[in-house]
Amino acid sequence: MLLLVVDETQASKRAVAYVANIVSRQRDLRICLVHIVPRLPPRSLEFRGAQDPHERRLHARHTDKQRRWRDGAKKAAQRALGMATSTLRDAGVSPRALDVQFSEGVEGVGAAERILELAQARRCDTVVVGRESMSWFRELMSGNLAAELVRRGEGYTIWVVE
Repeated sequence: MLLLVVDETQASKRAVAYVANIVSRQRDLRICLVHIVPRLPPRSLEFRGAQDPHERRLHARHTDKQRRWRDGAKKAAQRALGMATSTLRDAGVSPRALDVQFSEGVEGVGAAERILELAQARRCDTVVVGRESMSWFRELMSGNLAAELVRRGEGYTIWVVE
């Protein structure tokens, strides 16, 4: 079984297309599609409290913003997973061969750990992830899921599609 990490990026679309090209020749392969929904942005987490009526209104607005962010992130994940599913179905993958998973509230090293946990739970021996080219400085500052998977993925085959 193969685990394919899906998101809204062009790198992810390339990874899905790459897998679709490969599976068009292998009918017995099962694929687990995974989308990692990131944590709320830090600026959305903090609120000083709700003691008086004015603060309660501000707190309600803040909570509503958090809910809208989560709803938007889930819709983006559903869109990305829907496109990946469609691409794989067009390549001949049966709906029964696809397992679609969401994971919420992780990012960075936590996302890599969560992906590997899902790979283990689903008995996937190969993990496929797309990667955008970036400068070494940007990679150092923002982290890199593909590099983290390669670093932590002992015992797994990791395909990085760039």
